[in-house]
Amino acid sequence: MTIVLALLVLNLGAGQAIEVAAGEALNVTTSGGAPEVVLLPGLSGCAFGFRNLVPQLEAADLQWAVIEPLAIGGSARPENADYSLTAQADRIATVLDRIADRPVVVLGHGVSASIALRLALRRPDLVHAVLAIEGGPQESAATPTVQQSLKWAKIVAKVGGGRLLRNRFESDLKAASGDDSWVTRFTVRKYFCHADRNLPAAITALRAMAQANEPQALRDNLPQIHCPVVLMNGGAPHRGGLSEAEQNTLEQGLPHFELQTVAGAGHFVFEEQPTAVAQALVKLAVTELAAAPQTGSSSCVQ
Repeated sequence: MTIVLALLVLNLGAGQAIEVAAGEALNVTTSGGAPEVVLLPGLSGCAFGFRNLVPQLEAADLQWAVIEPLAIGGSARPENADYSLTAQADRIATVLDRIADRPVVVLGHGVSASIALRLALRRPDLVHAVLAIEGGPQESAATPTVQQSLKWAKIVAKVGGGRLLRNRFESDLKAASGDDSWVTRFTVRKYFCHADRNLPAAITALRAMAQANEPQALRDNLPQIHCPVVLMNGGAPHRGGLSEAEQNTLEQGLPHFELQTVAGAGHFVFEEQPTAVAQALVKLAVTELAAAPQTGSSSCVQ
């Protein structure tokens, strides 16, 4: 690893703010060149979460970018923005129009997998393939886990319980993991730091996400997504992830779909087994669309 890359990994998340609309700026971290792989953290994530993944992309000579959607990580949290997943996809497209010079492989984690699929639907010229990690067919950010967390966060924030909220966040990360050894005080602090700087704004933005109306349904339009889509799930028992019905929705709706299960991992596969994620991204980046996986194929990564 070069010294420059080492410093970048240590400070991953301190990217540049790219304004996509008035008062709406997304935090973007790049390897320097036009990206071939784009990483979208989920609602509880941030660019820092990919610190063990990006060196492996560099080792494979792939340029990358981490784009944090509005109100995620270091991106802005305006109170009155459109927080629908469709609007989030359009913001990602605006950034890619500026920094990319080719279709990219997009990794989306959790709810951001739905953002990645909406991007592929609305701007197929920008997307070469999608790697959806434990997410995909959601029509709203208001998952049961988000609704429960939002209710608890509002109660704790009223009594000034930032430490209590951080402890709850740590417990949730561990419950969502197959191997929770990555969940340390340091990683929790790095994951939580952006929201912790302004908890009321973070809670307001999360509430707006949960209440947003989608102008375009994803599930009905899955057959219109023609790029390869790989769904990667953690194989260990853990909280979160997709139901069997949601997996079936992707398998039945997408023309080119593959399911990969990573044994021993939970919801945060890129934290628990980053090599498996890197291998999937490299494969998608170098595979031509004509060689896309057949509908319904599956594999298990040991």
